[in-house]
Amino acid sequence: MVVRRVVSRAFTLVELLVVIAIIGILVSLILPAVQSVREAARRTQCLNNLRQMGLATHNFHTSREELPPSRNYDHYVSWAFLILPYMDGLNLFDNWDPRKKYYYQNEIARTTMIPQYICVSRRGNKRVSTEGDDIMSPYETSGHVPGVTSDYACSAGNGIDQAWNWIHSNGVFVMGIGTTVPPIPVDGDFAPPNAELISWRSRTAFRSVTDGASTTIMIGEKNVVKGYEGKAQVDGAIYNGDHPGNFSRPGGPGYPVVTELDEDGMWNFGSAHQQVCNFVFTDGHVESIGNQISTDILGRLTARNDAQVVTQFDY
Repeated sequence: MVVRRVVSRAFTLVELLVVIAIIGILVSLILPAVQSVREAARRTQCLNNLRQMGLATHNFHTSREELPPSRNYDHYVSWAFLILPYMDGLNLFDNWDPRKKYYYQNEIARTTMIPQYICVSRRGNKRVSTEGDDIMSPYETSGHVPGVTSDYACSAGNGIDQAWNWIHSNGVFVMGIGTTVPPIPVDGDFAPPNAELISWRSRTAFRSVTDGASTTIMIGEKNVVKGYEGKAQVDGAIYNGDHPGNFSRPGGPGYPVVTELDEDGMWNFGSAHQQVCNFVFTDGHVESIGNQISTDILGRLTARNDAQVVTQFDY
């Protein structure tokens, strides 16, 4: 009987290094594809967030026959709070006293996150404002009053003058007309301390968007410069109607779409997605627009009534 001995041969060091190198090459080829798929999914989720905001805005209009104001009145609440009942946020809405300013509201209502207001491509753990949400008034003061942040902002029109001068804004959302008790002094700009808002109404409705609902931006991704996350009034509380930079962005000449690395883009639209920024238009459709869009075209898209109608072929 012949007995054969099988001798097992181990890998040499050279062979092992070759195998490791091949695996490394394969991983390096696959990883970008995996990251690309993940980012595509995040971008789709971001578009869905905006679609939900667009639908909520339409439901708001159906209910009140007017569009949400950018803020119903100075120091009170922004559009992002006003559409909460149509964003599965009715419980938070009901825990808010509509007569009081932002600074005197229930903490849970101020700081509870709404998932649709967050883009997962950007926002980490800084989802509540960390500084700067204090009263902008010479008549009363407050410390920082934190509130939930957001990666989205309404269009404030095609220039910073429109953004900061709300009554004459040519954006879709404009500051509302309100009545307070006690009233604002004739020569004053701010509601008195502890003033109660007893009524308000919007300045715009769908009929105000004369350039066409399908070619007028309503809400988009707001740029947040690195280092300013959670800080008013760049990225403060999205419900705080006292700080326009928290909840609005102009777009047009001088205000291009930028990235978070652009330190000059403090008040601009911008995105954490690669090469595009997401928007919802007034008719409710959503689009990813290239960052290289001209500021002239962007300005025509953010203005609701400048008679400068554009089509998708223009950008």
